[in-house]
Amino acid sequence: YNETMMKKKKIAGIVPCAGLSRRMGAFKPLLPFGDGTIISGTVKSLLNAGVSKVIVVAGYRADEIEEELASMSGTEIIHNDNFEHGDMMESVQVGIARALAFDGITVVPGDMPMIAQNTYQKLFTWLEASEASVVIPSRNGQRIHPPVISKECFPYLLRFREGGGLRRALLHFLESTVLVTVDDDPGCMMDTDTPQDYVRLMEYYGRVRKRHGISAD
Repeated sequence: YNETMMKKKKIAGIVPCAGLSRRMGAFKPLLPFGDGTIISGTVKSLLNAGVSKVIVVAGYRADEIEEELASMSGTEIIHNDNFEHGDMMESVQVGIARALAFDGITVVPGDMPMIAQNTYQKLFTWLEASEASVVIPSRNGQRIHPPVISKECFPYLLRFREGGGLRRALLHFLESTVLVTVDDDPGCMMDTDTPQDYVRLMEYYGRVRKRHGISAD
Protein backbone atom coordinates (compact mmCIF):
# COMPACT_ATOMS: atom_id res chain seq x y z
CA TYR A 1 0.00 0.00 0.00
CA ASN A 2 1.59 3.20 -1.19
CA GLU A 3 0.74 6.41 0.58
CA THR A 4 1.69 8.68 -2.33
CA MET A 5 -0.91 7.01 -4.54
CA MET A 6 -3.62 7.86 -2.11
CA LYS A 7 -5.68 10.83 -3.11
CA LYS A 8 -6.79 12.65 -0.01
CA LYS A 9 -10.52 12.27 0.39
CA LYS A 10 -12.65 15.36 0.67
CA ILE A 11 -14.78 15.09 3.78
CA ALA A 12 -17.71 17.33 4.68
CA GLY A 13 -18.82 17.85 8.26
CA ILE A 14 -22.58 17.61 8.77
CA VAL A 15 -23.79 19.29 11.95
CA PRO A 16 -27.43 18.69 12.83
CA CYS A 17 -28.56 21.58 14.96
CA ALA A 18 -32.29 21.88 14.31
CA GLY A 19 -33.71 20.59 17.60
CA LEU A 20 -35.49 22.48 20.32
CA SER A 21 -33.17 21.95 23.36
CA ARG A 22 -36.12 21.10 25.59
CA ARG A 23 -34.04 19.38 28.27
CA MET A 24 -31.59 22.25 28.57
CA GLY A 25 -34.11 24.98 29.23
CA ALA A 26 -31.87 27.36 27.25
CA PHE A 27 -31.06 27.41 23.54
CA LYS A 28 -28.12 25.00 23.48
CA PRO A 29 -26.22 26.02 20.34
CA LEU A 30 -25.82 29.63 21.50
CA LEU A 31 -24.66 28.90 25.05
CA PRO A 32 -21.26 30.52 25.65
CA PHE A 33 -18.25 28.34 24.95
CA GLY A 34 -14.65 29.57 24.78
CA ASP A 35 -14.61 32.84 22.87
CA GLY A 36 -17.81 31.94 21.03
CA THR A 37 -20.72 29.55 21.46
CA ILE A 38 -21.24 25.80 21.50
CA ILE A 39 -22.22 25.73 17.82
CA SER A 40 -19.32 27.92 16.68
CA GLY A 41 -16.95 25.76 18.77
CA THR A 42 -18.27 22.59 17.12
CA VAL A 43 -17.89 24.09 13.62
CA LYS A 44 -14.42 25.44 14.41
CA SER A 45 -13.17 22.06 15.62
CA LEU A 46 -14.30 20.47 12.34
CA LEU A 47 -12.63 23.17 10.22
CA ASN A 48 -9.44 22.82 12.27
CA ALA A 49 -9.52 19.06 11.66
CA GLY A 50 -9.37 19.67 7.91
CA VAL A 51 -12.87 19.05 6.59
CA SER A 52 -13.50 20.64 3.20
CA LYS A 53 -16.79 22.17 4.28
CA VAL A 54 -19.13 22.26 7.27
CA ILE A 55 -22.84 21.95 6.54
CA VAL A 56 -24.94 23.07 9.50
CA VAL A 57 -28.56 21.95 9.43
CA ALA A 58 -30.60 24.48 11.37
CA GLY A 59 -34.30 24.60 12.21
CA TYR A 60 -35.41 26.13 15.48
CA ARG A 61 -34.14 29.74 15.69
CA ALA A 62 -32.21 29.17 12.47
CA ASP A 63 -31.72 32.89 11.83
CA GLU A 64 -29.73 33.21 15.07
CA ILE A 65 -27.55 30.24 14.14
CA GLU A 66 -26.97 31.81 10.75
CA GLU A 67 -25.96 35.11 12.32
CA GLU A 68 -23.63 33.35 14.77
CA LEU A 69 -21.79 31.51 11.97
CA ALA A 70 -21.92 34.23 9.31
CA SER A 71 -18.24 35.13 9.59
CA MET A 72 -16.96 31.55 9.40
CA SER A 73 -15.83 30.70 5.89
CA GLY A 74 -16.16 27.11 4.76
CA THR A 75 -19.54 26.89 6.44
CA GLU A 76 -22.96 26.55 4.84
CA ILE A 77 -26.22 26.79 6.77
CA ILE A 78 -29.22 24.91 5.43
CA HIS A 79 -32.71 24.53 6.85
CA ASN A 80 -34.70 21.56 8.01
CA ASP A 81 -38.17 23.10 7.92
CA ASN A 82 -39.74 20.04 9.51
CA PHE A 83 -37.64 20.32 12.69
CA GLU A 84 -40.62 20.33 15.05
CA HIS A 85 -41.84 16.94 13.85
CA GLY A 86 -38.71 15.35 12.47
CA ASP A 87 -35.83 13.62 14.19
CA MET A 88 -32.10 14.13 13.90
CA MET A 89 -31.89 11.59 11.06
CA GLU A 90 -34.01 13.88 8.93
CA SER A 91 -31.52 16.72 9.46
CA VAL A 92 -28.67 14.34 8.59
CA GLN A 93 -30.46 13.50 5.32
CA VAL A 94 -30.96 17.18 4.51
CA GLY A 95 -27.20 17.58 5.08
CA ILE A 96 -26.21 14.56 2.98
CA ALA A 97 -28.26 15.91 0.08
CA ARG A 98 -25.93 18.97 0.09
CA ALA A 99 -22.78 16.85 0.44
CA LEU A 100 -23.07 14.63 -2.65
CA ALA A 101 -19.92 16.10 -4.20
CA PHE A 102 -17.74 14.93 -1.29
CA ASP A 103 -15.97 11.59 -0.80
CA GLY A 104 -17.39 11.23 2.67
CA ILE A 105 -18.97 12.94 5.64
CA THR A 106 -18.63 13.02 9.36
CA VAL A 107 -21.79 13.67 11.37
CA VAL A 108 -21.38 15.68 14.56
CA PRO A 109 -24.25 16.91 16.72
CA GLY A 110 -24.13 20.69 17.12
CA ASP A 111 -23.51 20.39 20.86
CA MET A 112 -20.16 18.53 20.77
CA PRO A 113 -17.43 21.18 20.55
CA MET A 114 -14.75 19.25 22.48
CA ILE A 115 -13.97 16.39 20.08
CA ALA A 116 -10.19 16.50 19.63
CA GLN A 117 -8.59 17.34 16.31
CA ASN A 118 -6.49 14.17 16.37
CA THR A 119 -9.64 12.07 16.89
CA TYR A 120 -11.12 13.46 13.68
CA GLN A 121 -7.83 13.01 11.84
CA LYS A 122 -7.42 9.43 13.06
CA LEU A 123 -10.91 8.57 11.78
CA PHE A 124 -10.35 10.34 8.44
CA THR A 125 -7.07 8.45 8.00
CA TRP A 126 -8.85 5.16 8.60
CA LEU A 127 -11.43 6.01 5.94
CA GLU A 128 -8.66 6.79 3.48
CA ALA A 129 -6.41 3.84 4.27
CA SER A 130 -9.02 1.10 4.55
CA GLU A 131 -11.71 -0.18 2.26
CA ALA A 132 -14.29 0.60 4.93
CA SER A 133 -17.57 2.32 4.09
CA VAL A 134 -18.04 3.49 7.67
CA VAL A 135 -15.52 4.30 10.39
CA ILE A 136 -16.88 4.61 13.92
CA PRO A 137 -14.96 5.48 17.07
CA SER A 138 -15.54 3.17 20.01
CA ARG A 139 -14.76 3.25 23.69
CA ASN A 140 -15.04 0.18 25.93
CA GLY A 141 -16.68 -1.59 22.99
CA GLN A 142 -19.38 1.07 22.67
CA ARG A 143 -19.92 3.14 19.55
CA ILE A 144 -19.43 6.86 20.19
CA HIS A 145 -19.40 10.04 18.10
CA PRO A 146 -18.52 10.97 15.40
CA PRO A 147 -19.04 8.41 12.61
CA VAL A 148 -17.25 8.95 9.30
CA ILE A 149 -19.19 7.70 6.30
CA SER A 150 -18.08 7.10 2.73
CA LYS A 151 -20.13 8.37 -0.20
CA GLU A 152 -21.21 4.91 -1.38
CA CYS A 153 -23.50 4.90 1.67
CA PHE A 154 -25.30 8.12 0.69
CA PRO A 155 -28.05 6.63 -1.52
CA TYR A 156 -29.12 4.16 1.16
CA LEU A 157 -29.00 6.75 3.93
CA LEU A 158 -31.07 9.20 1.89
CA ARG A 159 -33.74 6.55 1.38
CA PHE A 160 -33.77 5.36 5.00
CA ARG A 161 -37.22 5.85 6.57
CA GLU A 162 -37.23 3.44 9.51
CA GLY A 163 -36.88 4.43 13.15
CA GLY A 164 -33.68 4.23 15.13
CA GLY A 165 -31.85 7.09 13.48
CA LEU A 166 -28.40 7.15 11.94
CA ARG A 167 -27.04 4.52 14.34
CA ARG A 168 -29.66 2.04 13.12
CA ALA A 169 -29.22 3.02 9.46
CA LEU A 170 -25.46 2.41 9.64
CA LEU A 171 -26.03 -1.20 10.75
CA HIS A 172 -26.78 -1.83 7.07
CA PHE A 173 -23.03 -1.39 6.43
CA LEU A 174 -21.87 -3.54 9.34
CA GLU A 175 -19.69 -5.76 7.17
CA SER A 176 -17.73 -2.80 5.83
CA THR A 177 -17.55 -0.89 9.12
CA VAL A 178 -14.32 -0.38 11.01
CA LEU A 179 -14.48 0.38 14.74
CA VAL A 180 -11.53 2.51 15.85
CA THR A 181 -10.71 2.59 19.54
CA VAL A 182 -10.64 6.13 20.91
CA ASP A 183 -10.15 5.96 24.65
CA ASP A 184 -8.22 9.17 25.18
CA ASP A 185 -10.84 11.72 24.12
CA PRO A 186 -13.64 12.40 26.62
CA GLY A 187 -14.94 15.03 24.14
CA CYS A 188 -16.46 12.19 22.06
CA MET A 189 -18.80 11.41 24.94
CA MET A 190 -19.78 14.97 25.79
CA ASP A 191 -22.99 16.14 24.26
CA THR A 192 -24.77 18.95 26.04
CA ASP A 193 -28.36 17.98 26.73
CA THR A 194 -28.81 19.16 30.31
CA PRO A 195 -27.45 21.97 32.51
CA GLN A 196 -25.28 19.33 34.24
CA ASP A 197 -23.80 18.34 30.87
CA TYR A 198 -22.97 21.98 30.21
CA VAL A 199 -21.17 22.35 33.54
CA ARG A 200 -19.20 19.17 32.82
CA LEU A 201 -18.30 20.41 29.34
CA MET A 202 -17.04 23.75 30.66
CA GLU A 203 -15.00 22.08 33.42
CA TYR A 204 -13.38 19.80 30.85
CA TYR A 205 -12.74 22.76 28.54
CA GLY A 206 -10.98 24.54 31.41
CA ARG A 207 -8.81 21.49 32.15
CA VAL A 208 -7.79 21.08 28.52
CA ARG A 209 -6.89 24.77 28.25
CA LYS A 210 -4.75 24.47 31.36
CA ARG A 211 -3.04 21.37 30.06
CA HIS A 212 -2.10 23.26 26.89
CA GLY A 213 -0.82 26.16 28.95
CA ILE A 214 -3.60 28.54 27.94
CA SER A 215 -5.19 30.46 30.76
CA ALA A 216 -8.96 30.31 30.79
CA ASP A 217 -10.76 33.40 29.54
